[in-house]
Amino acid sequence: MSTGGTNRGHEVHAKMNVIILDEHQPEDGRLARHITYLLRHTGDVFRLHFSLFAPTLKPGRFSLYGEKGYRIKPPFSTMRLANVLCFNTMYLFPSLFSPRIQKALEALDVDPAAPTVLHVHDPGLLRVAMMMKRDHLRDAQIVYDRHEFFEVFYKKTRLPVPTIHRMYEILARDSIDGVVHASLGGNSGLGSLFPRAASTQVPNYPLADIYDEACIQEKARSFGSDSSMNLLYIGSLNPHDRDIGLLLKVASEVLGQIPKTTCFIGGPSYGNDAELERMMLPLQEQYGERFRFHQGYVARDTTQRLTERSHVGFLFVKPETTYWITSSPNKLFESLRCGAIPVVRASVESSEEISGCSLLFDRYTPEEEIVTKTRELLSDPERCRGMMEHALSISPNFTFEAVGPRYLTLYTQLLNDRPPVR
Repeated sequence: MSTGGTNRGHEVHAKMNVIILDEHQPEDGRLARHITYLLRHTGDVFRLHFSLFAPTLKPGRFSLYGEKGYRIKPPFSTMRLANVLCFNTMYLFPSLFSPRIQKALEALDVDPAAPTVLHVHDPGLLRVAMMMKRDHLRDAQIVYDRHEFFEVFYKKTRLPVPTIHRMYEILARDSIDGVVHASLGGNSGLGSLFPRAASTQVPNYPLADIYDEACIQEKARSFGSDSSMNLLYIGSLNPHDRDIGLLLKVASEVLGQIPKTTCFIGGPSYGNDAELERMMLPLQEQYGERFRFHQGYVARDTTQRLTERSHVGFLFVKPETTYWITSSPNKLFESLRCGAIPVVRASVESSEEISGCSLLFDRYTPEEEIVTKTRELLSDPERCRGMMEHALSISPNFTFEAVGPRYLTLYTQLLNDRPPVR
């Protein structure tokens, strides 16, 4: 069962509570868009943030975008593995969280009688939402926002790779009322994963009105042979699925051949700090300030500012990864919105629509071809300017304003169709 993109039932939107559960970084892009959009179009928005990956943040009440938030902190400030083990044990036995959940609901003044959506952004928290519905909010509907795919396969054998995230989905699938897919992955059979749930898709498109339009337009309009060029990659730096080696080959080639070029690479390494530092060191030594590397989470306002000023946005996925699936990457569509040229080796949605303003490579494109074609493009200022202008011209087709109403349609459908609580 799927829902469309129209709005209906605004009388329900005005009265309902939406409680968001997540363990992401506090400024995660998809969460930020979701919360911002809901605050513009609904009633109260609450957030329970399980700060597993930001354990030094202060617990208790907080707000980033105007939502009413409450942070639940893991036991240790530095022992990441111990925190993961602790929280995942509690995810499996969510009644252990019940006293803190009750405290949070009271602190946020959540009306337990109001129509409520429990919107879960991480699979580990699905059983927590089930417990909340059972013990605290019996009239709630559970919606699962599926950011990623967890049914991954070995490249050669196509045998499934078991993941703890997929296990959480299986344990909760009969209790999920609605699913929001970030990407359909080219797979029309996703409905069978959650047979009871209504579903919709909300791709990772950016909010259109939060960017510095004058800066972006001037960057594209004035670009020429004497202009500097900024290359950018901000995102996961996990070398198990991101092709950091190829990223550095391309960066080194362009920095070496085009003198007015700079490159910024930043993001979390997920436990691979030493390996990344070793990989980055040669370019840091060779190019100095022209090559900047930030290890760790890059603040959202910094990411936005750098993307507005970038000319090229990279995304390279390793061809041998188990996670080669058609996706809807945040950074791709944000590059379009900011008039930057996406240079991508990955399987992405809307590839035909964006091919005129992007360099898109498939899983089997040789690395040297990717390096050469990228250098040739960036050595041609007129071609670059045309592609930047093309990116801006099609970016209105890929904005969150066009797909955000699907959240509201799904909520309304679930709340209107829910059976009475006995």
